[in-house]
Amino acid sequence: MKKLMMIGSALLVLSSSAYASQARLLALGMNETDNEGMYHISDERNIFLNPAYINIYNNMAIAEWGSVGSYARVTATSGLGTAGGTSTATLNDAASPKAQGGVFKKSGDFVYGVYFGNESNTSSLLRVAGTSAASTFDKFAGAGTVQSKMLSTADNQLDLFFGGDNGLKWAVNPVLTFGKDETRGAKDSGYSIRGGVIASNWDAHLNLSLGSKSEANEAITIPAAALAQQVSDEFKGSIGFHVGGSYILSGKNRVFGYVKHYGWEQSDNFASYATTNAINLGGSTGIGGQQGTVKGDFTSYYLGWGSEYDVNANDKIFYSLAAKKTDINLEFSNKSEVRNLILPLTIGYEAQALEWLTLRGSVVQNLWGTRDNKNINNYTGATGTRLNRVASGLITGIYGGSGKTTISNSTKINAGATLKFGQFSVDGLIGATSGSRAGTVGSNTNTGALAFDNLETAVAMTYKF
Repeated sequence: MKKLMMIGSALLVLSSSAYASQARLLALGMNETDNEGMYHISDERNIFLNPAYINIYNNMAIAEWGSVGSYARVTATSGLGTAGGTSTATLNDAASPKAQGGVFKKSGDFVYGVYFGNESNTSSLLRVAGTSAASTFDKFAGAGTVQSKMLSTADNQLDLFFGGDNGLKWAVNPVLTFGKDETRGAKDSGYSIRGGVIASNWDAHLNLSLGSKSEANEAITIPAAALAQQVSDEFKGSIGFHVGGSYILSGKNRVFGYVKHYGWEQSDNFASYATTNAINLGGSTGIGGQQGTVKGDFTSYYLGWGSEYDVNANDKIFYSLAAKKTDINLEFSNKSEVRNLILPLTIGYEAQALEWLTLRGSVVQNLWGTRDNKNINNYTGATGTRLNRVASGLITGIYGGSGKTTISNSTKINAGATLKFGQFSVDGLIGATSGSRAGTVGSNTNTGALAFDNLETAVAMTYKF
């Protein structure tokens, strides 16, 4: 808090608003897997939803603080011992964000830009699901250390932007990811392209995933089963799409929606599944892996309405009501399924508290929701093949575990702030401490308490030039 006050007292000049971060939209209630943006709130982050927004937001540089993200690995539960080492599978998380940033410039009738590090969580989650079940149990020894060897997730992402305005704002955004680790016999790659247009009262986008692949061939050890063998696994994505847009009904009332779909195949080659599936590991009947190829698909539907209200010259209220349905299928012998439907109501408030300080917050409540999931976390006494342990933990954390039920206790509160340094703006998400997130191992236990050392947990800087 003292640091926050010292920064504020040093500011002398108020610049124009320059919001361009996940931190701002998360504080206003954004709840998307990839934090792409929000249809009904103006923010530079929307360029990742519809690249045509670079015609509105440009001549700026963005830097989002972070590191490699949140590791995906076996949780230290159910007799699995402790999670040791690191994992090559990472996700962008508000508590453990990935570093990213870029520059956007207008030149004549055109706008161009480059951005680094905006990796897709959806792509990463699918690759986690595609990892060999045997690899997640590397070095399993009952009460010892598990070092999950996951397929590499999308990394080193490069986004290029080019657009213009000839009465209809347009832009294209090619995307490339790549990585290689010869010590693990692992490599990954992905390429896609986004395109979008913006008219006076509507906008639309089509984002195509043209290819995605990750593979590894490495040694693992399972002491409990006295095994030390090679595992070969591969994830191969087919063509995917994300198509959507919005339409202004009247004033600031806007309807919006999208359909997002991805399909993939995952191959697993581990000669000793027959042995390990007969040995009890961590409360399960064996590892549960499957030789050969398994197909999977992910589909999400989103439809909503949003608007904003000017409280005064500086303060705004944002609100939206939406319906979101997610279906996931993995064709193991014990087929894993996610059937998730929620109707979130989101209310956000943004206020200029001081000349140099903007505060914001939001509340999100699922007015109604249901889930009907199958074989997501059913391990004890289970037989046959099924989802690997790491994917199970991550999916459970997002969509809940196995079973059919209504979704309860869904209220979420977020808050954030922007500090202004002339042409610089620093956005931060004000975080509360929480327990371990499913699929990872954490140390915070004071759930729901706001700690002074946990202010500005996700930080981004924007410079307008």
